[in-house]
Amino acid sequence: MRVIGLPCPHCEHTVRAAKSRTLSPMYKEITYMCQNPDCGHVFVAGLEVLRTLSLSAQPRNDIRIPLSQHVKHTAADQLSLNLCVA
Repeated sequence: MRVIGLPCPHCEHTVRAAKSRTLSPMYKEITYMCQNPDCGHVFVAGLEVLRTLSLSAQPRNDIRIPLSQHVKHTAADQLSLNLCVA
């Protein structure tokens, strides 16, 4: 699996995730350390679930994730096709 990373915002060098803290099922904070010894920047970034691209086969009732516009349009198209066939 490919790991999505980001460069140091100051020197654009590679960073390493040092630790993370889950704040909710939808949000996690990650502490990053710049690997450039001349920079040494340490920072916290957020990882957030933003929208659903494909519906879960095992959804949780307590989790509400907005649907992407693509999914909304696809679902509406499928519903209209089903209504025409029925």
